[in-house]
Amino acid sequence: PPAPAVVQAAATLPRVAPPPPEQEPEPPHDALALAADCLSRGDHASAAPHLEAHVRGHPEQVLFRVQLAELYLRLGRDDAAKVHFERFTAEARRTTGPAKKLVVDSHTRLMEIAQRDGDRFGEVFHRGVGLLLLTAEQDALPERDAGFCEEMACKALHALREARELDPDDPEVRHWLAAAYDRTGNRRAADAERTVAGASVTPTGLGPALSVRE
Repeated sequence: PPAPAVVQAAATLPRVAPPPPEQEPEPPHDALALAADCLSRGDHASAAPHLEAHVRGHPEQVLFRVQLAELYLRLGRDDAAKVHFERFTAEARRTTGPAKKLVVDSHTRLMEIAQRDGDRFGEVFHRGVGLLLLTAEQDALPERDAGFCEEMACKALHALREARELDPDDPEVRHWLAAAYDRTGNRRAADAERTVAGASVTPTGLGPALSVRE
């Protein structure tokens, strides 16, 4: 048997605590869930950076981009809203899903931002493009109103001609103006605008892909 001194010494040794159970790593923060939580509490200012992070990580989810633009608009941050509305309109015109139905409304938002900013070019450009796309949407309706479509096309033409006068070197404006001339039956004027503009960009939804306006 062990000597009494050895037993006494062993009894005084500190107990070694067993190792803690392995903890699972915390899941990464879900930016979209954080944004939704902030919005549920009415905290729009805190929701914006979370939704921005989600859009930055998932640029293909264009519907979240337009929601972010609307959120910035509600917060009075027109500059940030403008960036995302412009990106959305360029990207959504390439889609065939529900996002495409919001393109006209987004051009209206951009027109309103331009009005508040005193940007006459932006105002008439987005008015013209929005009206032209609205006319194209009407073409797909079984109850299409020919008179309404003709009126909208003429208003689009008028707005885009003013935009061209304000910035004659912008090829995108000239391509949209060419589309408006096509719409109103003036093919010679449309060809002239495309010749001046070159083949750099054309309006998505009315022709090949359109480059993003920066």
